Amino acid sequence: MVSKNIEYIDLRKISKEGLWQIRRQIVRLKKLGKPGKEIEELVGVRQNRISEIWSAYQREGEAAFEAKPYRSKPGRRMILSQEEQEAIRAALVTRVPGELGLEGSLWTLGKTAEYIEKKYHKKVALRTLSSYMERWGLRRQPDRLK
Repeated sequence: MVSKNIEYIDLRKISKEGLWQIRRQIVRLKKLGKPGKEIEELVGVRQNRISEIWSAYQREGEAAFEAKPYRSKPGRRMILSQEEQEAIRAALVTRVPGELGLEGSLWTLGKTAEYIEKKYHKKVALRTLSSYMERWGLRRQPDRLK
C-alpha cells in the first residue's frame, strides 16, 4: 500500500550530482513503463517535473541529466540601460552612500537598490541587482551590514 502523504524533494536544494541521479532514476523508471503517479511516489518528485525531465531526455538524451545554469534569454530587455549601469557602477566605486543622500558608509544590495530607485525611478529586485553587480565585477556586501 502506498502512502498518500508524499514528502516531495525540493530540487532547488539538491546538489548537481544529486539532480543528475534523480533525473537518471526518473528516466529509468519511465523506460520501465512506470506511470507518473508511481514515479512521483517512489522518487518524491512531482509529476509535472517528471514530465519536464522526461521530455528533456527525449529531446537531449543523457545531456538532459546535467544541471544547466540559469541565463537570461538573448535579446531580453534589461531594466537598466548601458549608460545607467556605467553611472551606477562608477558611483558604487567612487562614492559612499552618505555622499548620495543615503544612510551608511557601505554599499549593500539594499542600499544600491535604494540609490537606483531614488536616482532613476526604477525598482530592481535584489536578485537581479546581484546579477548586475556580478556582471560589473563587484562583490556585494550582505544587507545585514546596513
